[in-house]
Amino acid sequence: MNKDDFVRDDEVLYRSVRGKLNEEYSYDDTGKLRFNSQAFRDISKKPSVDRAELKGFNPSLSKLSHTDGIVSLITRDIRAIGTVETKTQDADAVIHAVNVVYDPTPENPAHSQITVKPEFFGSKNKQKNAFKLLRRALAKLASKNGWTLEPSLQ
Repeated sequence: MNKDDFVRDDEVLYRSVRGKLNEEYSYDDTGKLRFNSQAFRDISKKPSVDRAELKGFNPSLSKLSHTDGIVSLITRDIRAIGTVETKTQDADAVIHAVNVVYDPTPENPAHSQITVKPEFFGSKNKQKNAFKLLRRALAKLASKNGWTLEPSLQ
């Protein structure tokens, strides 16, 4: 494994968030920005992020659509979520450690994924509920940090 394969704790990560108000983000009565768990949905239950350093610290390069906005997260904060807990059929608790793993693709050499180990298991409903806990924790981090690049209204 190359030394650059490990995502360092101090690394900034970019997440593209759809620029549709009230779908993935909203503003509360005081005007404070709030991301919801939908901002981190992912069919594989491994939300994608980009390593900012490999994007030249240019958040616009991480937009998936021209109307998307970008939030920045710090790897240390994601790992500090700690664990997500699920239960086996025998009601034994299983702890899933949260991590960020470098997963470059030919189209995106900065691509990384937020993962849990062991992976979520059990019924689809059980996996969905456990993943929602992770997404809520990520949305809370994003809400704390706010927009790095606001979405376009066009």
